[in-house]
Amino acid sequence: MSNQILETNLQFNSGLKKRSSTRRAIIHHSASPDVPASTIHRWHLGQEWSGIGYHFVIRVNGAVERGRPVWAIGAHSGVKGNGDSIGIVLTGNFETGKPTAAQMASLVWLLSEYLPATYGKLTVAGHKDIMQTACPGRNFPWAELKNRLEVASVPDWMQKLMVKCGRAGIIDPAHGHNPNDTSTKWFVLAVMVNLALVMLKAVKNPARHDELIRILEE
Repeated sequence: MSNQILETNLQFNSGLKKRSSTRRAIIHHSASPDVPASTIHRWHLGQEWSGIGYHFVIRVNGAVERGRPVWAIGAHSGVKGNGDSIGIVLTGNFETGKPTAAQMASLVWLLSEYLPATYGKLTVAGHKDIMQTACPGRNFPWAELKNRLEVASVPDWMQKLMVKCGRAGIIDPAHGHNPNDTSTKWFVLAVMVNLALVMLKAVKNPARHDELIRILEE
């Protein structure tokens, strides 16, 4: 994962305009091999654009390269998408392949930390949600991205609490609980039953009792 933006110092033709609002991040794939921002910049210049239409390019190794200036209106999702969005492209073709783990980690960082620091929480959409296209490809892991963004938005103290409850046996960490999720009655009852069992086992086993005390006091 990259936690920095690699500056590319691309030169743009005249015509860049400042974006008046930023509400969305729109995800793309390059539908190509792993190429640098400079190559995409050259492609888009060849279409007589001002330059690369995406604001960020995420390489296969997770490196995040600067594309179009982040303040500028992009050229990646047509008139319905460009005006209020930041365009992020992951290199590769996700009709036939999948993003790498490093790419997904960098995308989560961009969407959960880097961009919110300036623009607040952004709505995340795919190119296909805006225009008639398959981009970012049938294999793009939307469910994984949604889950990881939800987890990334959870405060550290909540995450530590969930870890403690999992280690104590009160909840099953394998289920991937999100502390922000609304709990149904059956789930609350199940947690209460687990808690009762944990307490009964601790009463019968002094070593387990001491272990639970250590876990909960950490």
